[in-house]
Amino acid sequence: MIDMEARKKTAELLQQFLAGKITNFEFEENIPDSRDLAIGAIANSAWCFYDDFKEHKIVGEKALSEEMKSNVERWILFLSTDVEYEWPPFTYPGVRPLSHGLWSKLFGSKAKERKFMSSGDYSVWPFISRESYNRVQEVGGQRRSGVPS
Repeated sequence: MIDMEARKKTAELLQQFLAGKITNFEFEENIPDSRDLAIGAIANSAWCFYDDFKEHKIVGEKALSEEMKSNVERWILFLSTDVEYEWPPFTYPGVRPLSHGLWSKLFGSKAKERKFMSSGDYSVWPFISRESYNRVQEVGGQRRSGVPS
């Protein structure tokens, strides 16, 4: 199910959060409720960028790396499309791969992560494939940041 209104709102919130215009609390409180799977996957991934006990902006020492900013720009691009989110359910899907300690290895988290990441072309997440991403780029008429060539 694609919910364009919720996607637009989420994209705007991500842009404001990325630019340091709103705090983590403002971001989290305003994510729309939606049955669109992309909204949940992206909001769940963005949760990794902030402390949910202390209100702050992601600027200064809390700012994202250039690589992660580029990834978030790709998420925003995805939210501007009517492309169905096709990845299987997974926790924090946009911030993979994670480092795995002893406990996650014991519970098979690394293998589950590998299976998730092989469900599509992870380098273009939340798009499922490079072809899907390229189609969006062709419609837009230009290459955008956030996706390796």
